[in-house]
Amino acid sequence: MFGETGMTMRLKRVLEMSLRAIALGAVIAVSSASHASPAIYVFREKDGSIRFTNKKPPTGVTAKIFTSSKSNFSVYRVGSTGRGGSKWVFRRAQQYAPFIDKIARQFSVDANLVKAVIHAESGFNPHAVSSKGAQGLMQLMPGTARLVGVRNPFAAEENVRGGVRHLARLAKKYEDIRHAIAAYNAGEGAVDQYRGIPPFSETQTYVSRVLALRDHYRRGENRGYPIG
Repeated sequence: MFGETGMTMRLKRVLEMSLRAIALGAVIAVSSASHASPAIYVFREKDGSIRFTNKKPPTGVTAKIFTSSKSNFSVYRVGSTGRGGSKWVFRRAQQYAPFIDKIARQFSVDANLVKAVIHAESGFNPHAVSSKGAQGLMQLMPGTARLVGVRNPFAAEENVRGGVRHLARLAKKYEDIRHAIAAYNAGEGAVDQYRGIPPFSETQTYVSRVLALRDHYRRGENRGYPIG
């Protein structure tokens, strides 16, 4: 047994060692963050697409520093019954299912994946417009819409046809479907740069959520646990 003085000295040594370990850990964490998280610049290309890069854009190009906390995609939870809730969204999915299934077959894309992307992107709202300017069910940027031949992005079937055409091309380019989904969200440049899913929390969450929604549609469920 230690006396009062011995116990006090022992506790003091333990406390000092713990404080040193915490301080060292903080230094390592800061150092790692400075090396692992270079500034990511975001700017709009001439075709309307959004580009992510760790290289400072040239003079004259307006760019913002990407902040992963500024996630702006919608979240729908299974069990919610109001407009925009998952039960409402799944009813809209059933409404659009006939032409989604037809278009998906034409482009050899999993129809459930298409439904998952639409669910995550617009909640099956054909008039949805994001803060970045993406439009319609599959949230096509104006430049992408032009590339895939979409003239009216708010026409549901036309929007889906263009979005599925774009998704099919990404699926063909990237053998891993997760990379194709990431490219749909963050752009091909970001996926190519990082040779996979970019280290953006929004994109990583988006990929996981779309895959979860795809499985949900495959099971044909409209109940249960939250997806978001």
